[in-house]
Amino acid sequence: MQHTPLRGNLDFSFFTFHFVPCPLSDDLPPPMEGTVRRGRFFMFNAILPTSLTLDILICTIDDRIGRVVDVLLPPMEGVRWVVSMQYTDERMLERVPTVLRERTDVTLCFLPGRGLCRNRNHALRQAQGDIVLIADDDCRYTAEGLQSVVRKFEMRPDVDIICFAAESHEGVPLKAYPATPQSYETARKEGYFPASVEMSMRRGLGILFDERFGLGSERLCAGEEEVFMKDATSCGYRALVCPTVIVRTCGDTTGSRFVGNRRMQLTKGATFRYVFGTYGAIWRTVKEAGWWLVKEKANPIPILYNMLRGIWILQ
Repeated sequence: MQHTPLRGNLDFSFFTFHFVPCPLSDDLPPPMEGTVRRGRFFMFNAILPTSLTLDILICTIDDRIGRVVDVLLPPMEGVRWVVSMQYTDERMLERVPTVLRERTDVTLCFLPGRGLCRNRNHALRQAQGDIVLIADDDCRYTAEGLQSVVRKFEMRPDVDIICFAAESHEGVPLKAYPATPQSYETARKEGYFPASVEMSMRRGLGILFDERFGLGSERLCAGEEEVFMKDATSCGYRALVCPTVIVRTCGDTTGSRFVGNRRMQLTKGATFRYVFGTYGAIWRTVKEAGWWLVKEKANPIPILYNMLRGIWILQ
């Protein structure tokens, strides 16, 4: 006899007990039996019977702080905005808009110097919500999009990280997304790569962005999202790619400027090395250089050389 999986809540005033068949859907592997992570034991977990709270972490630098005002939505219950401003000159602190200082749902924090990953890590340390959403100062949100983020995490207590979909300000998808939600590992094999504004996660995973990567770093100007996801999945955290659009942003990402950009090519090789290991990275650099030859008729020799140097840099 085939039994229907148990799905339901038993409310005992202080706790709501969720009985969750693993996996609920998609192709995520079930948790390892006998392991305990954040209070979970196989298919059972207990959480407080309140809605999850959401922090949107906006990173900006110097006079770009003025752009943050356009990112904010009117106050929403359970939603906070954490604005981390880097500054290269203390006079830039005078440019913080008054509205950011006055709103009770906005937390302002300041960090001298450069380095986007430093800034993201600074914002992560200030977060207090159950869920954190990575944002830039050119993002645009809707209340419905933010509610979708919270709702998805409430529906999927077995998932730690969810990468949603993003569009350009003209409404064009930033990339091809899976038609239905699927595990990050499966999506990655099919060519998906994450962008920071797509990423949301439960607070307290204990993972930070690798500050050797990303804008403002000494050598490697991108790749921090793939490195972060590699660290997360290596730690056993479960990640999902969901095609729900939650944000509009600038469509010209750092990683889209590759041919003729030596630093981007170095970064690509280093990212390959971090994610796939030395031998996997060498194979992928050869494949990548050949792809640019076919697609753009670009000279593959300097591309291959710079990517191989990137592998060496990370050794």
